[in-house]
Amino acid sequence: MMSTPSGPNSPDGPGGGSVFFSAAPEPEPDTTDPADPTGQGQTGWPWFLPQSGLRRDLLESAADVDEDPAGAAAVYARIPLVHGAVRLLEHVGEGRELTSTGALPLADVHALVESWNLDRDEQEPTSMWQVGEIVGPWNALVSGGWLDLTSTRVGPGEGIAPVVPQTEDPAAFVRFARALILLLMLDALKQSPEDGGLFGDPDTFAALMHTVAPEGLSLPATIRVALDRGLVPEDPGGDPDMDEIQRYWRTGRDLAALATYGVLHGEIAPDGQDTRFHGTLEAIKEVFGALEMVGELDAPE
Repeated sequence: MMSTPSGPNSPDGPGGGSVFFSAAPEPEPDTTDPADPTGQGQTGWPWFLPQSGLRRDLLESAADVDEDPAGAAAVYARIPLVHGAVRLLEHVGEGRELTSTGALPLADVHALVESWNLDRDEQEPTSMWQVGEIVGPWNALVSGGWLDLTSTRVGPGEGIAPVVPQTEDPAAFVRFARALILLLMLDALKQSPEDGGLFGDPDTFAALMHTVAPEGLSLPATIRVALDRGLVPEDPGGDPDMDEIQRYWRTGRDLAALATYGVLHGEIAPDGQDTRFHGTLEAIKEVFGALEMVGELDAPE
């Protein structure tokens, strides 16, 4: 079970990002026509993404665990999903009780929300499944066997990779972190959006490639903002194209889910007009590794 968010090392091995690089088009010069403010037809990117293409230097700058294991471990440790998983394991310790839905009791949830300084918009959660920042690490830890569940309790499990402190064995920590992201993404791609999964449209994965830019990816916070800015393409009748609006909404929903679960950083501008998403190349490569694996599983024999 995944919560439904309320807001918007071989290079070719699993999670190595071969799909990431093959999916990235060659950058094109910015030749935006003032008469075509949406940039449609300039690069082929969806209208809500930057139209100037991708910088290849950004796509080839991932931390190298073989050359600098400590540096790579530090990068992975800052990914919210990984940071949350480490803290969640510490909280579970030798074991905790579970509710009838297989979740931590509310007392634990409130303790985690407070200690993690999670912004709940003044809404108190009534179930762990409403707090995506906990659900993301929880699901990944359960999928990887690092948490062992019975009908009434959760405790530490053996896991598919050892859990070691970041400073004790940086390379092992990176393997743990990569597995966490990959497993969460496999769950999210297999589950329906209604159950907290992803739509998984190509636009989402195009958008993810833009989140690694230093400034991240900024999207209008609502379709109303996009309409007011004149960004939405029109249909043949001159009205806002509903198919294009749907593309924007589904992509924004996926990015918001990934930010809630901790794969991305997400922040809303102080004026509420834009949402900015920041991704790390290390995390995004695992996302594309999961996409590749799902594609291989779904491919006809």
